[in-house]
Amino acid sequence: MASVAALFSAAACCILPLGLAAIGVGSAGLSSVVPFHWPLTIAAIVAVAAGWFLYLRKRQACARDATCTTAPPARSTFILLSLATVVVAISVCWGLIEAPLMRALGGA
Repeated sequence: MASVAALFSAAACCILPLGLAAIGVGSAGLSSVVPFHWPLTIAAIVAVAAGWFLYLRKRQACARDATCTTAPPARSTFILLSLATVVVAISVCWGLIEAPLMRALGGA
């Protein structure tokens, strides 16, 4: 299972960009997604909030009941939810971050 996951992640790293470039979806093609920034950000906020809700609900249920038959949430769940929260927060603040970042990197 892990080797199949590694195969697909390696393919996504190398083959997916080549495939997108081959069909003409480069950075100019991906710019067509920009108008959907806020709807996608709102959907991401809802998804991450739902993830936190389910994580906390499962954690509290197992903390209250000593005979909890389901396993408590894994530490990796907490780490990934935290990472997703940071990415969504960056997306929300992107309008404030982009201009100084571009100046710092020597762009426009």
